[in-house]
Amino acid sequence: MTPLVCARCAAPALLAARYPHSWRNGSGERVEGLRESVLCGSCDTDDPAAAALLAHLAEDGPPPPPGLADAVDAWLTTARHRIPDPATLDTEETLWRTGDL
Repeated sequence: MTPLVCARCAAPALLAARYPHSWRNGSGERVEGLRESVLCGSCDTDDPAAAALLAHLAEDGPPPPPGLADAVDAWLTTARHRIPDPATLDTEETLWRTGDL
């Protein structure tokens, strides 16, 4: 199994969540799919929604620390509503089309 890495910095990811997501295509038709949010110990340190979850994941040993499920829920609630930066998407599309991605 390939280790999960952060797409922003290529560091090992701490957690990934996949969930249903839909959007409208150029014709206005609904497209169903999945979306993924990745928690990164480097990139997400300044994200208030991730703070509690990062703190729980930093704790050692089983069993899972109390409040972990609540911290995951709080992070995912915020992560699910984030939208991609259009400028970054345009840059990645250009790189993909030219074969440089």
